[in-house]
Amino acid sequence: MVDVLIVGRPNVGKSTLFNRLVKRRKSIVHDMPGVTRDVVEGVCLWQGKSFRVADTGGLLEKGDEITEGIRRQVQKVLEGAKAIIFLVDGREGLTAGDQYLARLLYPHKERVFLVVNKIEEDRLQERVYEFYSLGFERVFPISAQQGRGVGELLDKLMEYIPGVEGKSLEGIRIAFLGRPNVGKSSLINALLKEERVLVSPIPGTTRDAVEVPFSFEGKDFILIDTAGMRRRSRVEYGPEFFSVGRSLKALELSDISCLVLDLSEGISDQDKKIGSLIKRRHKGCVIVGNKVDLVKAGRKEMEDYIRGELHFLPYAPIVFTSALKGQGIEELLRACELVWRDYNLQHKTSFVNRAVEKVLREKHPPSHRGKEVKVYYAFQESTRPPTVVLFTNDPELWRKDYLRFFEKRLREGLNIKYAPLRLLLKGREEE
Repeated sequence: MVDVLIVGRPNVGKSTLFNRLVKRRKSIVHDMPGVTRDVVEGVCLWQGKSFRVADTGGLLEKGDEITEGIRRQVQKVLEGAKAIIFLVDGREGLTAGDQYLARLLYPHKERVFLVVNKIEEDRLQERVYEFYSLGFERVFPISAQQGRGVGELLDKLMEYIPGVEGKSLEGIRIAFLGRPNVGKSSLINALLKEERVLVSPIPGTTRDAVEVPFSFEGKDFILIDTAGMRRRSRVEYGPEFFSVGRSLKALELSDISCLVLDLSEGISDQDKKIGSLIKRRHKGCVIVGNKVDLVKAGRKEMEDYIRGELHFLPYAPIVFTSALKGQGIEELLRACELVWRDYNLQHKTSFVNRAVEKVLREKHPPSHRGKEVKVYYAFQESTRPPTVVLFTNDPELWRKDYLRFFEKRLREGLNIKYAPLRLLLKGREEE
């Protein structure tokens, strides 16, 4: 449940105001109307208190399937919001669209703050007066872009919402990544058991990286829905370009990435590229074979196929789901918990060195150009991912095939089954 909800027509500056409140470029801002489609949440910190604020898609009186989906989402969140910022465009003036929204919001008028945006100069103040005809008592002129008047608005908001001692959204951050239309949004809705993020057969429906707090069996999660990632050559500069950038940022900030596959279409080169991005960033990973209800193959056959195609993610557990039928949803969360456990494993230096010595006894690194590889000692530097530093006489002597063997065996020795292991080789002079 959000504390403050921002609503308004397309392109009145909702995302600009939201980004200023949460002090992050979290919602995509673009001149094209309708860029924001889902309800995007964040935390605003003000005067030592925090409250949850949500950006919404632009509301129109009539529209297509996506417009109707936005309206349903906003109306659902509207009921629970403690305060509603009704944002209008002061430069454009009062429109029929504003009047339609005013009628929609009037039953909630005790919670509505009518905010007239784009009032950058004192001479524009007179533009505010025509909006009083909408019938709301609390009217605030602001410039979301410049920050003008935003402090006064926040001061007044804090009188109506309690807020809590300043803190951000907390929980295990799980990003759902994949090609367009593989079912990322549908999976999140199945987890939440409600239509929280917009779902449509139209590719590119999700544009922002949408963060949704969620609890399961006493554990807090933040589910992150992302835009479908197409091949770079097919992504034009514009909203989709920024959407993909948000998806990559979500990957960077996540603890666990769910690589969502459409089993009915098989694994594509783009699926492999997204999987490689996850691996290169050493993120915990769960491979999600979605739309399993559309495939006739058995579980063993599907697992072998996925392992063969995504051989570079051997540690990632595989879960089979049908977002449409709610199949495999709890199993997905339990797989994330397994990854999280291993992602945070921390071992003492003595234990790490014993594990390293065991691998070396089984198979010592082959000499290179007549020069023997020596290993002095090792220690675990950090977690998320578990990172082991290995001091050796010359990192360049380690062959890639042996490194793969060494990492596999060390993972077994350290009992890291479901998370990536990061291995850093350092020469003794780097100590």
